[in-house]
Amino acid sequence: MPVLLNSVFSKLPSPVKSGSIAALICLLTLGMFSGCSVPSNDYSISGKLENAAGKTLHLYEMGPHDMVPVDSEVMGPDGKFSFTGEIDQIRFMTLRYENMSNLILIVTPGEEITLTADINNLRRSAVVDGSPESELAVKFNRRLSQTQMALDSISEIYRRSLGASPSVIEQLREDTRKQFIAELERMREYTIDFVTGNPGSLASMMALYQQVDGESFILNMPGDHRYYELVDSALTARYGRLDYAVTFSGNVSEMKEQAEMRREREGVVGPGTQAPEISLPGPEGDTIYLSSLRGKYVLLDFWASWCSECREVLPSLTGVYDRYSREDFEIFQVSLDRDRERWITTIEDLGLNRWIHVSDLSFLGSPVVSLYRLQGIPTNFLIDPEGVIIGTNIGGEELDRTLARIFE
Repeated sequence: MPVLLNSVFSKLPSPVKSGSIAALICLLTLGMFSGCSVPSNDYSISGKLENAAGKTLHLYEMGPHDMVPVDSEVMGPDGKFSFTGEIDQIRFMTLRYENMSNLILIVTPGEEITLTADINNLRRSAVVDGSPESELAVKFNRRLSQTQMALDSISEIYRRSLGASPSVIEQLREDTRKQFIAELERMREYTIDFVTGNPGSLASMMALYQQVDGESFILNMPGDHRYYELVDSALTARYGRLDYAVTFSGNVSEMKEQAEMRREREGVVGPGTQAPEISLPGPEGDTIYLSSLRGKYVLLDFWASWCSECREVLPSLTGVYDRYSREDFEIFQVSLDRDRERWITTIEDLGLNRWIHVSDLSFLGSPVVSLYRLQGIPTNFLIDPEGVIIGTNIGGEELDRTLARIFE
């Protein structure tokens, strides 16, 4: 899920406004009581930004599927800006400069928020005051940004080594892998401390939606669902039917259902289970058995020539095969195609005939779909020399690191 939250929110009916009721009570009881005031729905966001002269700062509200423009302002020489508006309930908003810098705020009706920052790096430089929820959001995203910078630096060290000798590259691969994992673990621990320390904060909900690599949530390990349930319970108690809380609760419920399905699936084809036998025709029509590869580590990969996501991962798969095919490693690729010519042509055109291919050309009706509880493709299973599954859906750098550990 992207750093911005708008793609996961569903807009629900707003709660009944209480301002008019409060005003009526004040008028009716004016002769009896004093000090009664109408809650303000106004908010203001103002401050001063460095390096901002002549640049345009935009304010958006997080909508159900996109960001809704609220206001914009061209910065003067002093870098000062000011936005005002009215909201009837707490809202996620973001300040954005072009596509290179943004800052998520959590704005409560009545707040007067002030901030200072460098417009070129809002997330890492912002100092916010006047909004406890925004302060928490800014704190977390600053830490996340630091982690992303550290990971980029580690990756760059490895990329610069690619022209070196194989031994140097191999050593750097292992060193950077350890640094990468350590950095991710530090961010994971920080996130756990953050959400357990602030379970009723919308900033914790935001934190649980964040990604470091653009593919997976920070808290995505077995058992991490308890942190989502903790925040869900606290937000429901604090905010009731607030649209963000309701949507998050629905996502958590779906997550629990998916976890149950995974547990059932892993009982059949999860790590530690014996890989079910596959015997299907190869491109030449001869039947090839998965069990014929016993004694080797095998990546069992399910794909199809019509699957665009499958084709996107093929370059990294080719690189992994070229690096480890001299070891006891093989790829057994099962296609869910139904057009034999397209299947064969794709293998030849993309240079995939270096490893084993099989298919019964039965599309989604192939018995392997139910045999391996496939819910989509690409899907893969890493199998050890005894035919036991030791990993599922391992791809890219993770597959590379796993094989490096196996064959070191």
